[in-house]
Amino acid sequence: MINRKFTIAAGILFSSSLVLGACGNDEQVTEPVTDEASQTNDGVEGANPEGGLAEENVGGEVFGFTDFELDVDYPDQDDALTVSYEEIKDLVEAEYEDKLSNEVLEGNDAFDKIEPMLAELKLTEDMPEDEVISKVTEVFNIESDFESIEVEVTYPEGTEKEYQASGN
Repeated sequence: MINRKFTIAAGILFSSSLVLGACGNDEQVTEPVTDEASQTNDGVEGANPEGGLAEENVGGEVFGFTDFELDVDYPDQDDALTVSYEEIKDLVEAEYEDKLSNEVLEGNDAFDKIEPMLAELKLTEDMPEDEVISKVTEVFNIESDFESIEVEVTYPEGTEKEYQASGN
């Protein structure tokens, strides 16, 4: 009787650990992240084979920032476009949602979508707000009839900046 209870308890414990182990972070990018946006993942120099960032690229070395958040509202659609990129040590998380085209992406898929755009931004800490907004609207193909746009960037030294603009 005791042996049977042990077998049942062990089975429940094992299956619980499998279920919990399968739960992951959907936003996590598991493919290598490098400053060579056009290269494939095979043999990319400086990439972490488990995905994310290689040690020498941690801290904003790839795009010039460690955190990028974009939120665009249109008169008829709040949060029409939201983009999120975040480096946490060697871990990278990415999200992309375009409500106008019904496109919702997380993790590798989101990163594949936004990587060329992030590489093209080339934002710096000393850029004026209007230049940052102009660059973001150009790179992300944001229509000029937006109601509001908000960009939050964390630069490698830890400086956090928020840029905002109202519709045209």
